[in-house]
Amino acid sequence: MMAGDLGATQLAAVAIGSSIWITVFLAGLGVIMALGPIVAQHYGAGRKTDIGRDTRACLWLALLISFVVVIVLQYAQVLMQAMNIELEVASLAQGYLDAISFSVLGCYGYHCLRQMNEGLGRTVPIMIIMGSSLPINVGLNYLFMYGKFGCPALGAVGAGLGSGLTFWFMFLFISLYTSKSIVYRQYDLWRGFELPNWSAMRHILAVGVPIGGSFMLQAALFTAVALIMGSFGTVVIAAHAVTLNFASLVFMIPLGIAMATTALVGQAIGRAEPRVAKRIGLVGISMCLLVMCISASCTIAYAQDIASLYSRDASVIRLAAALLVIAAIMQLGDGCQVSAAGALRGLKDTRVPLLINATVYWGVGFTVAYYAGVRLDYGPFGVWFGLCCCLWTAGIWLSLRFRTVINRTIRADELRSGASLII
Repeated sequence: MMAGDLGATQLAAVAIGSSIWITVFLAGLGVIMALGPIVAQHYGAGRKTDIGRDTRACLWLALLISFVVVIVLQYAQVLMQAMNIELEVASLAQGYLDAISFSVLGCYGYHCLRQMNEGLGRTVPIMIIMGSSLPINVGLNYLFMYGKFGCPALGAVGAGLGSGLTFWFMFLFISLYTSKSIVYRQYDLWRGFELPNWSAMRHILAVGVPIGGSFMLQAALFTAVALIMGSFGTVVIAAHAVTLNFASLVFMIPLGIAMATTALVGQAIGRAEPRVAKRIGLVGISMCLLVMCISASCTIAYAQDIASLYSRDASVIRLAAALLVIAAIMQLGDGCQVSAAGALRGLKDTRVPLLINATVYWGVGFTVAYYAGVRLDYGPFGVWFGLCCCLWTAGIWLSLRFRTVINRTIRADELRSGASLII
């Protein structure tokens, strides 16, 4: 929204830059997100000191992943040039990425401690930190994007710098809280410096690499879509950015429910209560669908007003309002897939979902988006139709996968219980 006030070119640069950032960043974040269900199962089983051990191992992984991510971000402009993005937009987008790349370690460190908290079911501290960080992010963006109080007016680059500094503040806040609060002493989190625990790191990688792969495939699809949109011109990029940003904002509600589902399913599995885990998973999926039905209805009803919040350009508003209607239909599939994926993560079932996502995102999503948008010349409408088909298909397949895996777990538990009674 703030970039929209600087014009279509700056908004397009932030849209392209943030799309590339999210793709690369989420690949590493997926690995770190393995800590959530691992901690949840430790907590359910009463293995408290294992929580601290795996959290420290995850922080070491965050350091290693950060080096790779920063290096990849430095060469993003090569990709943008290959996709024929306008030179000015590509240059500004690379500046955005250069500015935000210094914060990668802080951001991953924050997410390690966040996943530990979510695995424990302690989500209020996360909400407070995020609530405190939002005005900091807005304030820093205001300083660096618009050049206030003696700061240089950096535009899109200032957006990257403001977000980067905010990530470090978030890591500082959560580190101070977990080190000072007596609640965390039982988990032995801050033992002091120790060398990496390779066994714990391998376990995190085994669960987390497929999650990271799934995230990267999904984010790469949206990045590819953004680059396709870039070939349609600046107005289309800006309208796409508006639509995607609002859809992403609304998506945070089912994402939060999905994260809660992961933690509670994991804790139930740790307590050896698979039937409870099944009930939690199904309720989580149903809640997300209900929330997204309400969200889709509001999006369709107020599409023009929503688009007007992001831009003053009449052509951008007109196109974005039309795309928001398609995005509203997509929201239902998006809510279903994220909640089903969350339930599966609670079971630490991540490899088959990776295969499902690879097939759906690129076999269905990209194929339909490219064919309808470029080959059939439906432009941005065809591309968003492809995204809609992709997420609906993912929602259905992942929900069926959860039902299969949890029923298998219940049967295995019943067999064990029967064997114990016979013995």
